[in-house]
Amino acid sequence: MSLSPIGNPAHETIRGVRFAMLGGAGLVVVLVTHAALEEIEAPRPTKNDYLDRFEKYRNKFEQIANSKHQRGQVEPSGSVVVHAGDLG
Repeated sequence: MSLSPIGNPAHETIRGVRFAMLGGAGLVVVLVTHAALEEIEAPRPTKNDYLDRFEKYRNKFEQIANSKHQRGQVEPSGSVVVHAGDLG
């Protein structure tokens, strides 16, 4: 099952940036870790720059989340976590 972008506003959490995408039965929570946000572009962002960096690369993170979801790489809660290692 594919995830579809819905432009859900992103929010910074203690673990990274969190947003939602539309799955078959409803919303699927996606978390992009701070490490992934630091890995995608140098230099390392300051605390206030994580959301800006997320928005800059949002399409890439949505594609990664969709791919992981299709492969069944989801957390027990049903959420998808994008780690630095997922950036390939």
